[in-house]
Amino acid sequence: MLVENSLLSGYYEQYADIVTRAAWHFTGNIHAAQDCTQEAFLRLMNEQDMEEGHVLPWLIHTAVNIAKDFVKSAENSRTVPLDEFSGERTSDETILKERAAMRAMLAIEEKYRLPLYLHCAQGYTILETARITGKSFNTTASLIRRGRKLLQKAFEKEEY
Repeated sequence: MLVENSLLSGYYEQYADIVTRAAWHFTGNIHAAQDCTQEAFLRLMNEQDMEEGHVLPWLIHTAVNIAKDFVKSAENSRTVPLDEFSGERTSDETILKERAAMRAMLAIEEKYRLPLYLHCAQGYTILETARITGKSFNTTASLIRRGRKLLQKAFEKEEY
């Protein structure tokens, strides 16, 4: 083990929620996203000589790649989210809007999801988002701008 347990524990407390949310944007399933996050942190244990400022971008990138693999896997095609089995129907407007927003986010192209999430939901600047995603500043700004338009259109198509 190359990363100390106490250091790994601190990283987990600090970054687990952010990494899980990034993975969720690709899986659309919170439980799968949590599994992707745990796998990313397990892989972090084997990393060496990583600077403090590179840990979060590395974790997000790794978790997103794990999430992409999950979505492509045959196992995923045989599973059904538990909320589809619950017979509960709610009229709560907030919950319905959140579900519509999730479906809208999953409906847009994959290349727009992570930059949108990092910039809009997590509050990273365009430059920080570009560094995390490994793209240029201009490319990232374009992805965010176009992604917002696509997200708005997709959300408007959702019936909630």
